[in-house]
Amino acid sequence: MRLSELAELGALALRRQVNDLFALLELSSVWQGEEPKAIAESVLDLLVSQLRLDIALLRIHGLEEEIEHFFPAELDREALLSAGREASLDSPVSFELPRPNTVGRTTIRVVSLPLQGEPGKVLVGSWRANFPTAHERHLLQMIVNQAALAMQSSREARARGRLAEEQGRLEHVNSVLAMLHAISDGLSRTQTCAQVAEVILSRGLAAMGAHAGSMFLAGETGTELNLVRAVGYPETLLRGCQRIPVKAHLPLVEAFRRQTGVFNTWMDASSLTGEPRLPTSSPQAFAAIPLVVDGRCLGALGFSFPSPRGFADDERAFIQAISQQAAQACDRARLLEAERRARRMAEARQLRAALLSEASASFGSSLDFGAALERVALLVVPRFADWIVLQVAERTPSGTDEMKTVVVHRDPAMAESARELGLALLSMGGEPRARITNNSVIAPIEARGRALGAIVLGCEEVGRFDLEALELVEELGLRAGVALDNARLYQEAREADRRKDEFLAMLGHELRNPLSPIVTALQLMGMKEGNAFERERTIIGRQVEHLVRLVDDLLDVSRITRGKVQLKRGRIDLTAVLAKAVEMASPLLEQRSHHLELPQVSEPLFVDGDPARLAQVLANLLNNAAKYTDPGGRIVVSLAGEGERAVLRVRDNGSGIAPEILPRIFDMFVQEGRSIDRSQGGLGLGLAIVRSLVELHGGTVSVHSEGLGRGSEFRVSLPLAVQRVAAADAHRSHAPEASVRDASRSVRLLVVDDNQDAAELLTELLDSKGYLTRMALDGPAGLEAAREFRPHIALLDVGLPVMDGYELASRIRQLSTLHDIKLVAITGYGQDSDRLRAHGAGFDVHLVKPIEPGQLLRILRELVGVPEAVALSRGG
Repeated sequence: MRLSELAELGALALRRQVNDLFALLELSSVWQGEEPKAIAESVLDLLVSQLRLDIALLRIHGLEEEIEHFFPAELDREALLSAGREASLDSPVSFELPRPNTVGRTTIRVVSLPLQGEPGKVLVGSWRANFPTAHERHLLQMIVNQAALAMQSSREARARGRLAEEQGRLEHVNSVLAMLHAISDGLSRTQTCAQVAEVILSRGLAAMGAHAGSMFLAGETGTELNLVRAVGYPETLLRGCQRIPVKAHLPLVEAFRRQTGVFNTWMDASSLTGEPRLPTSSPQAFAAIPLVVDGRCLGALGFSFPSPRGFADDERAFIQAISQQAAQACDRARLLEAERRARRMAEARQLRAALLSEASASFGSSLDFGAALERVALLVVPRFADWIVLQVAERTPSGTDEMKTVVVHRDPAMAESARELGLALLSMGGEPRARITNNSVIAPIEARGRALGAIVLGCEEVGRFDLEALELVEELGLRAGVALDNARLYQEAREADRRKDEFLAMLGHELRNPLSPIVTALQLMGMKEGNAFERERTIIGRQVEHLVRLVDDLLDVSRITRGKVQLKRGRIDLTAVLAKAVEMASPLLEQRSHHLELPQVSEPLFVDGDPARLAQVLANLLNNAAKYTDPGGRIVVSLAGEGERAVLRVRDNGSGIAPEILPRIFDMFVQEGRSIDRSQGGLGLGLAIVRSLVELHGGTVSVHSEGLGRGSEFRVSLPLAVQRVAAADAHRSHAPEASVRDASRSVRLLVVDDNQDAAELLTELLDSKGYLTRMALDGPAGLEAAREFRPHIALLDVGLPVMDGYELASRIRQLSTLHDIKLVAITGYGQDSDRLRAHGAGFDVHLVKPIEPGQLLRILRELVGVPEAVALSRGG
């Protein structure tokens, strides 16, 4: 070809490309306002026609919709999408057509372009080997970009349209809500159904654009609807519809019967009354809505509109909302009216409730049930009755029931007549039962199904009492029965507690009586027989000590649970208390060959406490460690001041404590879950006593153990005593020892005990120590022996026959020849009250059985050496 021809062809191609570009720039205006689907279809047609393509596919998978257009119609879209995953505008891929195209080719080149800003892609292909050329790539990119922009603009336009619609709808909703709020506000201040109708018809008509309306409510019989109020209707039209039968063929009645709204687009106004003879007005629309509350139809609302019209859903919903509010307001107005009618009855019931409340308070304020009955009777008369008779069965101290009658009359002079009438009514018909007579009401006083008495209320007016009065008296009888039953239970509990105390005291006495001669016999056996039967005596001694400890623990727990433990507090050094505790626990420690490591305290630790009780606490902890540690174990005691508290720890390497037992270890009768054979013995009271005594001192006790077989540690924390400078405190903890007189052989001792074995063994023991002794087995014999023998010291058993030890001591004190005698009480009764009684009877010393012979001999030496002192010892 000539150069001029080539130039002309090039210029022609250039002009064609420029025309294509200008055409593409106009696409945005062409697609403006189109839907995304139409844009997608136009894009596909443009690509095929502009670029002479063999295949084309456009897919958009957005949130609103999924769009897909393709060419040709028989295109295998999924195969094309699969092949096009690796394609791009600059990197075509090959795709095989299922049959040749128009030029006989089956292999085409496919490129893929993303839609910028849209979740989708465009796939196009041509058989030409140079596809796509630079110009075609440029055209493809421009078309796709223009399409993406057009789709985004279309979606934005649609969103703006929806937003405008929503804003309009919101404004309409706000307007409706404002109208509903205004109506609700008006209804909230209504108290009658007429006021409800006034609010609905004055505000509802304007809100709905109605020109007339009415409200009807169902009558009491439910056979007709009664007009409450109507607005906008001619007076002549309303005269005949003050009452409408529920069988009438009217929209209002139909809405009432069906309990659903009736909306007529037009109707004759005369049909509103069912009187077609009245002059008719122009055609109009009508809406009738039932007034329904909780499934009950109270009536109906009717609204007339000046011209035929339809009712949109939101208009119907608005009318339904107004009717619902009107129904609720009418229901509330009816309830208010019913409340006003019932108020008088409620006030009467309130007075009855106040009476019952005051009666309950009277019954609960005192356990003196007779006084409570009299107070309740004065509450009833004269407010509810002219007179009252209450008859109850009261429990006497002997355990029998005795009838008690309380009578109150508004006129005291008529009280006896009221008594006779009330008792006569109660005697009729056997067991008292709830009933009403002409001028009285009767109800039983009962509790737990048992009749305990009866109540009779009477008045001069015949027929005054009704069923509510009967309910009042029945309730009063039930409350009186509960109070009487509680009083009885309290008396029984007190009596049981008293008997328990007596039993425990007698138990201690009876258990200690046989232990005392056993201890004395063991001492004598050791003195007489030397080492003979030493093992047997050791066993018996150990078991006796164990029995003594069980008895002491049992009585201590009894005193603690009843709050009768009295501490003799003083400023004491815990190191001295620890030494005493070690002495008390040493027999068991030595028996089990334990290694005891005591603290080295450089200075005393003073606490405010009872030295005997604190020594008991520490001894119990040492005994507990000794019992639950294998023989030859190690027990470590530490004592130190920590801040404002003294802390003592007892740690052992024994059997430890299981985790499930730890929280209950200080409860009574808990024994740490040891073996079933109870090889360690005890009642499980030791640690319970420890906790109670420590808490009485204002301290705390805790335990730590890492489990079975890993030992345990008990920690006692006590508040340190306030520092004092007076020397009296030190004197209190260390009383001077009495001087000992060596002239025991000239001392005469009288032993009086009804237990012959105990008396003989004790006399034999004292004889062996050089004392001059005489024995008596009862009170009179002991008094006679005292006159004749003139003893220096008398050892008297308290529980003597004929004349007890207290009386014997008093009579001995009255003998002029024995004014210097020392009296020692030997008894199984060891409570604080027993010690005080012994002191009041003239005893110098109170010893609790069984008595350790060494302790008795020491006390005798002290009594001989201190002739004027009065020493009360805490034996046992």
